[in-house]
Amino acid sequence: MRLLLRRPEAALFALAFGAYAYFFQAGGWNENVRLDLTRAIVEEHTIVIDYYAGNTGDFCVFNRHFYCDKAPGTSVLGVPVYAAWRAVARDMRPRGRMVHLGAYLVTLCVVGLPSALAVAALFRLAMRWGAPAAAAAVLAMAWAFGTLALPYATLLYGHQLAAALLVFAVALLARAPDAPSSDAARWTQARMFLAGLALGSAFATEYPVALPLAVIGLYALAVVRPWSRLVWLALGAAPPLLALAVYHTAAFGSPLTFPYVSSPDVAREGGLFLGLTLPDPRVTYKILFSFDRGLLRHVPWLALALAGGARMAARRAGRAEGLLCLSVMALALSFNSSLSTTPGDWKAGAGIGTRHLVASLPFYILAIGGLIAPPPAWWRRRPLRWAAIAVFAALVVGSTAKMVAATAVRPEPSGIDDPFVDYIWPHWERGEVALNPIVMHNGPMADDPQAWNLGQKWFGLTGRTSLVPLAGFALLATTWLVWTLKQRAEVLSQGGHSHVTTMGVRGPP
Repeated sequence: MRLLLRRPEAALFALAFGAYAYFFQAGGWNENVRLDLTRAIVEEHTIVIDYYAGNTGDFCVFNRHFYCDKAPGTSVLGVPVYAAWRAVARDMRPRGRMVHLGAYLVTLCVVGLPSALAVAALFRLAMRWGAPAAAAAVLAMAWAFGTLALPYATLLYGHQLAAALLVFAVALLARAPDAPSSDAARWTQARMFLAGLALGSAFATEYPVALPLAVIGLYALAVVRPWSRLVWLALGAAPPLLALAVYHTAAFGSPLTFPYVSSPDVAREGGLFLGLTLPDPRVTYKILFSFDRGLLRHVPWLALALAGGARMAARRAGRAEGLLCLSVMALALSFNSSLSTTPGDWKAGAGIGTRHLVASLPFYILAIGGLIAPPPAWWRRRPLRWAAIAVFAALVVGSTAKMVAATAVRPEPSGIDDPFVDYIWPHWERGEVALNPIVMHNGPMADDPQAWNLGQKWFGLTGRTSLVPLAGFALLATTWLVWTLKQRAEVLSQGGHSHVTTMGVRGPP
């Protein structure tokens, strides 16, 4: 335990998990239909959601029955959590309160917990690819709190879970800092099986990650030796993919029939395939720069990923990693730009950003790490280094403030031209938080907010004051993180055990 407390990964995990656990966002069509499937399996022992579908419009209809129109992974992973909660709280009244607390636990365990673990894994991965420990910690925190990862780690969606699974898979596949690429010691059968399990589960959680999965498969082909170990990667991917095929067959009659085929959403009826068209440059511009969804408008520092990925790819030692990051970023953006059969399809419903990019965000972060791994010549000049750090820190603090405010107020404002200017900041200034009134049960709708945070729930605090316990916790966890980083630096400065990465710079032990 003492050794664990000295590790930056433990502090990063605690910081992220505490923040993600602090919020319950209540309902919405996407969240509700995922919980509907979980409840149908637990309560009715079926994958048909006829009894529950009244609380959502995100369903599909096949053979006169209602089904969840999402990949089932998130819902299925929530089954043991909800079943355990239902066994404990079976007699809780009102029933809607029991459902909401169950939804909170499902979201926390299925989305929040893997996301927090992925923050620690991203820290390790950034170091493995050459970033200094302090820089890797900053990058991990920037992803955790300064991007759409924060709000989506508190929502019962599949995007952030898929992002976490992709991070786990790449962390398992990435070349070791202490072994040449020809050394098979790193890619054990167990490690390869777990990487495949993560990749297969990611697809069962969010169908569009098929594109990043293909790129990660090529990356594995490029770095894993001997190639015979890739058999274990395929074996690991098989169980979730077979389970998905069984689900498709049971629900839609064929393992290759996706729920979108039976969706009433008109956007899925046009295009080349299930509503997809060729990428539209005009939509790409909106995804990146529009007032209501612009990724770079809300998180401008992510633009550094292009330069960082290019720098990685230009170096032979990091070429595979650079191309991996750039390809995942490009494919996710192309997919989102292909959702153009209806004017607002690319927006993917209510929100503050384009959620279809959420699974690709870790690769932006890793690419940014390429700007300082290894450190460029100008980095050795203290004035330039501190100026760059100050500018980057200011940008990350600005985006973190936006993400925290959106998560605290309501991360899915609907029908708003500029969600921050027209909705989030006005409510924030008035001290209004946790505003979502949409229920997740299948009972009567509500007029008062159904969302809450732990400051309200545990301490009876109101408004922005309800975030004070979170701020105190974040301060303590960040202090712990800084201490662990100092401890690590002292060990290395005293000749402690360290390693050299395949990119030629210091990495983690």
